[in-house]
Amino acid sequence: MNAKNALPWLAAVLIPVFYAVFYAPYGMDTTDFGYFYGYGWRVLNGQIPYRDFAYIKPALPLYWHALWMAATPEKWLVLGGKLGFMASMLASSWFGALYLAKIFDFNKLRLSLPPLATCGFVFGVHSFPAMPWHTPDGVLFASASLLAAVSGYPFPAGILAACALLCKQSFLFVPAAVLILLIVLKSGKKKICYFVFALALTVGLAIGWLIYNGAFAQFRAMTTGQLAIAEALDAGILIYLRQNWLIPLCALLPWAVLKLLKKSPPPPLSPCFVYLVFLAAWYIYNVFAQKTWIGFGASWPTLFMILGGIAAFFPGRLLEPWTRTPQKFAGSVGLCAALVVSWSVAVSGGYKIPAFFATPLVFSFFLFAPLFRTRVNALAWATLLCGLVMFGAGYRYPYVFPIRTLNFSDFKYDAGEIFPRASGVMVDGEMAAKLAELKQLRAKYGPGYKTLPGFTLSYFLNADYPVYGSDWLIDWEINGEIEKFYKEALDKELKIFMEKDQMDAVRADHYERAAYGIPQLIRKNWKIIDETPHFIVLEPPDSSGRRIK
Repeated sequence: MNAKNALPWLAAVLIPVFYAVFYAPYGMDTTDFGYFYGYGWRVLNGQIPYRDFAYIKPALPLYWHALWMAATPEKWLVLGGKLGFMASMLASSWFGALYLAKIFDFNKLRLSLPPLATCGFVFGVHSFPAMPWHTPDGVLFASASLLAAVSGYPFPAGILAACALLCKQSFLFVPAAVLILLIVLKSGKKKICYFVFALALTVGLAIGWLIYNGAFAQFRAMTTGQLAIAEALDAGILIYLRQNWLIPLCALLPWAVLKLLKKSPPPPLSPCFVYLVFLAAWYIYNVFAQKTWIGFGASWPTLFMILGGIAAFFPGRLLEPWTRTPQKFAGSVGLCAALVVSWSVAVSGGYKIPAFFATPLVFSFFLFAPLFRTRVNALAWATLLCGLVMFGAGYRYPYVFPIRTLNFSDFKYDAGEIFPRASGVMVDGEMAAKLAELKQLRAKYGPGYKTLPGFTLSYFLNADYPVYGSDWLIDWEINGEIEKFYKEALDKELKIFMEKDQMDAVRADHYERAAYGIPQLIRKNWKIIDETPHFIVLEPPDSSGRRIK
């Protein structure tokens, strides 16, 4: 292998290693972060989702993360979860690239496999802070299902598609997409039956397990009816229409002007390259202007999704020249199946940006390069460089909540010096102080406590058996069952460690549905008995105190 051929593979190895060393260890917050450490810890302690604690999605990710927690050395549990997120994103990117290479001839397209997969990783991994989460789990299983389906393994494809569905409700569309793909590729009745049987068997076993553990009724109640139709339409369709159109239109402008002047645009003025320059400039400007973390920036995920849809509906020049199989609609359906996975990520009540599974998105962008006589491989390298530069600038201000203007250099405290399970995770001074106070309060008041409104990994960090039925008391995450969980806190006479910087917050992250109903009831009605720089400690009112109405 000569140096030219070795470079893509070298970059594909070194860039994820760089991210693992210089990206994964940094940052921790008290809301989303820790959610799945807390859930995995509950599972390892023998608790059953829905029956023993609140959870509003299918529960496979809880067991997935519990499995990896059980296999991870105690000292590295938190860091292992952060690295596991990155490993999932990397694997999904490669599964997606290998899948697309089965559908399309990359040699004809003059696209190298490693830059595509690495672009998918870089653009995808920055869509969310490095922490365990159910959505990357769904993407991992869904992308693996696509690859298994086109590789001639329908039974594993069915199991994996079911696993994706068992990660998040919005992945309901993934099994249908894989099934349609198998039909269009003329896989044969036998393989299609294998896929359907494996899918039904896996889902059936999951339902049977819930029934056996007496959790099926709670599962149905907790996982249905939350997302309104209007919001689903907004997340699934309307958000694509109201995106940032200015940058792509400006990128087309130099090329259009030269065409009107009947001049041949030089390669640097290709709309694809100009778009990348504008995207990076816009992103970097906003990072330094806002001094905060930006995960996606300038609506690139929704734009690339639209480009993929255009390619699928007009395959003549965009797909058919590169499609490997002769079956009609193979290229369109193959690309759409991958885009369905990306789209499914964002059809939810919270995260509405289809950026987690970025490989088919950047591939859709690359498909337009030949229209402008742009070399696809050159565009792939330019896209990779753009991602590294702009997201590198964005990471100058890592994700923290509540939003604080911090520099990367502020993350200089090893959380493992306070909680050994968090060894190697670097936090800022304020977070380090919160962790130290949490440990002191636990030592003073014992295991009968609950942190509010978040701090979702508190039981896990203290190695305490979770004594309360929810880790994060926002109304959305407890399915609106405010009276039930407020009564539980009263009946168990818990000590509440409430974060001062959020004690008057009425909702999390400004989401309307993420109201802090129970934290605010406790804040108003319970008695303050202690105080630290970052917490107030409350206990239930006496029998004559106010109760929830």
